[in-house]
Amino acid sequence: MASKTRPMTVGLYDAGSAVTSSGAPLTSSYPPGTTAAPGSPFSADVLIIRADAARQLWADIRHAAVIARAAGVRHAVLAVKAEPDAAKDAAQTRLEAMQTAFDALSRRLDFKSAVTVPADNAADGERGIPELREHLAQLVISNHPDPLKAGEPLPPSERFAAHVASLSADAQLLPGREYRLRLAGQDLIATITAIKYRLDAETLQRHPARTLTTGEVGVCTIATETPVSLDRDSDDAGRFEIHSLTTGALIAAGNVDFALRRGMNVHWQPLSVTKALRASLKEQRPCVVWFTGLSGAGKSTVANLVEGWLAMHGCHTYLLDGDNIRHGLNKDLGFTAVDRVENIRRVGEVARLFVDAGVIVLCSFISPFRAERAAVRGLLEPGEFIEVHVTAPLAVCEQRDPKGLYAKSRAGQLPNFTGIDSPYEAPEKPDLVLDTTSAPAEELAQRVVNLLAARGLIMPGEAASPGVAAR
Repeated sequence: MASKTRPMTVGLYDAGSAVTSSGAPLTSSYPPGTTAAPGSPFSADVLIIRADAARQLWADIRHAAVIARAAGVRHAVLAVKAEPDAAKDAAQTRLEAMQTAFDALSRRLDFKSAVTVPADNAADGERGIPELREHLAQLVISNHPDPLKAGEPLPPSERFAAHVASLSADAQLLPGREYRLRLAGQDLIATITAIKYRLDAETLQRHPARTLTTGEVGVCTIATETPVSLDRDSDDAGRFEIHSLTTGALIAAGNVDFALRRGMNVHWQPLSVTKALRASLKEQRPCVVWFTGLSGAGKSTVANLVEGWLAMHGCHTYLLDGDNIRHGLNKDLGFTAVDRVENIRRVGEVARLFVDAGVIVLCSFISPFRAERAAVRGLLEPGEFIEVHVTAPLAVCEQRDPKGLYAKSRAGQLPNFTGIDSPYEAPEKPDLVLDTTSAPAEELAQRVVNLLAARGLIMPGEAASPGVAAR
């Protein structure tokens, strides 16, 4: 809700352009109490959709209005540029026809206000500006909060249902992936737990969806790490932006529909036996050693040798292997981007439980996306996540092909295979890099052991012991 302390923001979208571009301001002389919106125009309080009457852009206008409403925009303005050299009566007829259509669409989308104004074709755009300025000035007045109506916050919740509009040209919105959510004046770590359906921008019909790509609008459930209280009387209290946790780039914008009751009723149960006590009983420091790399790089071989060495020296360990985990816990998952995200999310939660039990956990997974590896790191305390990049040239991995997967992928029998038709995002700052073409697996395993000793996770005297446990 606009106030004296926060000017009403105005965004501009040029019909026919990409939803990720904001367009130049219609005029620099906004009335007092308004300001140009930074970043995406769909994050503004008021969205101006500028369209040329001479072009057939109604589908794009409708699409922009649907995105804006999903993103929580409350006020919409259609600024229509007249056809060049058109007769005055013809231009007025076209403006009235677009106004009628826009009014009907706006009522269907339930904008708080929506108007159609003329916009001049000239560079300065001044002839159409007075009507726009007057409308914006009235919005500023009507949106001043009433000091006698102090809104009571809703009960805090960690789960929400929301409309979400995907705005990024580079990234899909994936359920299970962690994002940075800006909501109610807070920066929160949040996850899209499910995409219930996608809305058709033309018909508003619901369609099944697992992801949201650029310009798509969907209804999702969102989980935050910490509870959030929303002002029940504020129009924009539930508006949010979704940013990449790794790059900070804007991914989507949306608006909370309602808090989910289960988010208010689930609480942490305090336990008397702590992680520190469990670890002390085992006389070790728990951690996760995460082996990532292409299929055939040698992750499982090295991880197996490391676990064998640790077990021979009295350490309590468990090895989570990518293939083995798909026989049980993750047997329902495939290899699409969504399934890969969920695969690592589940493994990360299991690894966290093992660490809480005081165990040294070795995880051998391709884990192709940096975001998911970072999410697992974020589940643990500082120093408990050791990222090991097991690497070999793609040609070598393909030559080894111990499971015949590369051959199947090249033959078109195995889609979404990492390194062939699905990307692998190599670690930018791994704790250790192991090139399996440069040394025997036993020597590489000893380097992992030495790193654990150097970090104080195992006894340094034991790491100096010769040899590594046989396979």
